[in-house]
Amino acid sequence: MKEFIRKIWDAIVGFICKVPYDKWLHFIFGMIASSFMAIVFNEPFCLFLAIFFAIAKEMFDAWTTGKWDWWDFAATCFGGLVPQIFVIIRLLCF
Repeated sequence: MKEFIRKIWDAIVGFICKVPYDKWLHFIFGMIASSFMAIVFNEPFCLFLAIFFAIAKEMFDAWTTGKWDWWDFAATCFGGLVPQIFVIIRLLCF
């Protein structure tokens, strides 16, 4: 059992290490934006702010560098999805 857990842990750490630093920043910013919307405005659809910022950032990148990065967009949206899941759990349980 110990070896099995160790293999799972190594696989998770290996995945985390392969994700570029830039994508982690997008993920964290998506979590912050979505959490802000959920906490400050008590909005049940807090994911929308993360999606809005992801679109705005990628439009700015496309305007300045001419390149739209779908992986940056996805990382920001997935980051916003984490607080959204907690909001859904809160609404269903309370």
